[in-house]
Amino acid sequence: MTDEYKGTTMKSIRLYATVQDIVGSKRLTVSFEEGDTVRDLIHTIEGVCPTLAHKLLDEQGQLSSLIHVYVRGRNVEWLEGLETVIADQDEVFIVPPMAGG
Repeated sequence: MTDEYKGTTMKSIRLYATVQDIVGSKRLTVSFEEGDTVRDLIHTIEGVCPTLAHKLLDEQGQLSSLIHVYVRGRNVEWLEGLETVIADQDEVFIVPPMAGG
């Protein structure tokens, strides 16, 4: 879905496990502009679901270890962190940390 006047589209973010409980859905759809960063995306999420946005960042405004953001199937901590650029075709996932044994 594109807003031709503003150059924005809607980005559907896939949510997993306890993140779904926070939002109340398996997906969260927010406005998005090509070239937005993870920081921009979190700022947009804050306007739609402040509870989730506050769990994504720690007290210093850095990525929290409570919930992870993945872009193109990779944890953004291993990319450019909050400055990771998101392309229109990129899938974004938000998941809690996982442990296994």
